[in-house]
Amino acid sequence: MKSDALAPITSLRPTQLTVGFYHVQAKMLETSALPSSQRERMMRKHPVRVILGPEQRHFIVDHHHWARAWWELGIDTVPIVVVGDFSELNEPQFWYRMERERRVHPYDERGAKRPLSTLPASISDLRDDPYQSLAAFARKAGGYRKLRKACSDFKFVDFFRARIAIDLSSPGGFALALLLAVKLAQTRAAKGMPGFRGRR
Repeated sequence: MKSDALAPITSLRPTQLTVGFYHVQAKMLETSALPSSQRERMMRKHPVRVILGPEQRHFIVDHHHWARAWWELGIDTVPIVVVGDFSELNEPQFWYRMERERRVHPYDERGAKRPLSTLPASISDLRDDPYQSLAAFARKAGGYRKLRKACSDFKFVDFFRARIAIDLSSPGGFALALLLAVKLAQTRAAKGMPGFRGRR
């Protein structure tokens, strides 16, 4: 099911605890660099993908980073695409189905799984996980391929978290971690990971 629409950004409910703030900042720059005549067109190319839940609420299942970037820029209304309608379910049934279909990712900035009750009610409450930025930029630099499902990025987030320390005291510390991540993603250690593009 798909339908194009607009929704108030404050009505969108996250299905994860964190985003990567460096990645968000990059999307803010990408958006703000465009003249207003082109901005709407660009936003419609990256609609926030949502599922309708109980009481017709919109739950984000993809593009949390775009949504947070647009919120930071003060944009009130954003394009959405409805990719599923679970609105007939009650709350327990809804979250059971979301977990079963891997459409919710309740892991904190240390990679620890948290109760669903800790999911933020608003885009503004998402916390920073620098390893999400690391994985995103490593992918953009050619470290691994982007797959349609967000789980591929989360797999590399955990992969890098276990192997690379990020020094966030300076931009250089993150840059060094990124260099290591791009190389590591194409080694035998990453063989079998989703989106792996190194030698098999």
